[in-house]
Amino acid sequence: MNFFKEQIKKMVFKEKYYSSESYINFLRKKGATIGHNCTIYYPRNTIIDYQNTFMINIGNNVKIADGVRILTHDFSLSVIANTYDEIIGSVRKVTIGNNVFIGMNATILAGTVIEDNVIIGAGAVVSGKCKNNSVYAGNPAKKIGSIDELYKKRKNKEIENAKELARTYYIKTGKIPTSDVLREYSMLFLDKSQKIPGNLRKIMIAAGALENIQENISKKNIPFKDINDFIEHCNLK
Repeated sequence: MNFFKEQIKKMVFKEKYYSSESYINFLRKKGATIGHNCTIYYPRNTIIDYQNTFMINIGNNVKIADGVRILTHDFSLSVIANTYDEIIGSVRKVTIGNNVFIGMNATILAGTVIEDNVIIGAGAVVSGKCKNNSVYAGNPAKKIGSIDELYKKRKNKEIENAKELARTYYIKTGKIPTSDVLREYSMLFLDKSQKIPGNLRKIMIAAGALENIQENISKKNIPFKDINDFIEHCNLK
């Protein structure tokens, strides 16, 4: 029974069934330009304009979350056609730069240019230009800050947020959190003399940042000597 279900899913979802990689390869064959280390996390729920896929250019290290829509046209021309008895096309390029994250259910409209090092918030409706090193959110999407401001904000609250994660996990499960639970905060208690653990390496690889982080890890300030030191700091018991 499971075999037949799988076959039906493959027939229905086709290129979206398998993986991010297969969907990206399909889009490339349709004419899209897509760089390396890009991920479409939930292909089945992602809509990327099939009619003019060659009008889509995506750089390197781009992450596209669940429910994102990328459009190169719309059918508003029907209203103009019925008003003015004339067809005027609406097809325009979409350009997405390097090191970009597009949040859940965001819509990228035709003609949009997203430059490098940009975060697009969940549910944003984006048109026009999103400038380098910036965070955009809302409908219509507007700049709400810079990447530098976001970095400093998160850095200042990193230990506090890690403690909240550890305490909440302990309260709800009765267990001491492991390095897997705390994986996003591993650099708070990383032993620089040892090999970077697998759970942290996966995050670095997914972000396309493994090489640079490894190269500069010795220069980082590690506030806790190990995970046990951090757990003790959390006062869980």
